[in-house]
Amino acid sequence: MATVETVTGRIDAEQLGTTLVHDIEQGIQETGIKAAFLKCAADEPGVTENIEKVHRAVARASVRTGAPIMAHSRPASQTAPRQIEIFEEEGVDLEKVQIAHTGDTDDLDYIERVLEKGVYIGMDRYGLEIFLPIERRNATVTALLERGYGDRMFLSQDYCATLDWYPIEVEQQLLAAGAAKDWSMTLVFDQVIPVLRDAGMTDDQLEMMMVENPKRWLGR
Repeated sequence: MATVETVTGRIDAEQLGTTLVHDIEQGIQETGIKAAFLKCAADEPGVTENIEKVHRAVARASVRTGAPIMAHSRPASQTAPRQIEIFEEEGVDLEKVQIAHTGDTDDLDYIERVLEKGVYIGMDRYGLEIFLPIERRNATVTALLERGYGDRMFLSQDYCATLDWYPIEVEQQLLAAGAAKDWSMTLVFDQVIPVLRDAGMTDDQLEMMMVENPKRWLGR
């Protein structure tokens, strides 16, 4: 199986960016189905040489097409500042960038450092206790709302309808160990929104995070 490292090692950022532009403007693999946004990721190893190449390709495709970017990040490795720096170097409009999984940390100093760049952030892994418990996620969102960042956040649970990253026995072991709790497509609606309301979240703030912010990011 080809990995990101082996595939991106064979082509440069400009070639990859051109392929992404085709997916946005013409359609993916000749289906005529056009991509709505661009995705890139940096995780535990940080922004390696090939991961940087992918970010630059995504950035160039965004500049050429106006498509927004969702950037998977890992707060534990503090990847977001470097990811954003690359986008800035390539001339991306940071209003079109969402730094996903920012809610995996409750380090408000780190989060505000990300927000100061003008990007959106994903408070989007509710239920994945392996990264941060739900109570601490709620406290973080509440604190950010109190600081006036409601117009920069997305709420979600990063739920996978099917998961094949691990053998089934490994997945079962992780769940048994408490890696996820009540993880479902409706977790945010069932358990998060009521708690945030009790903590002071207004209807306007909820509408902002669930509807208006995604609309603006997508350019709708």
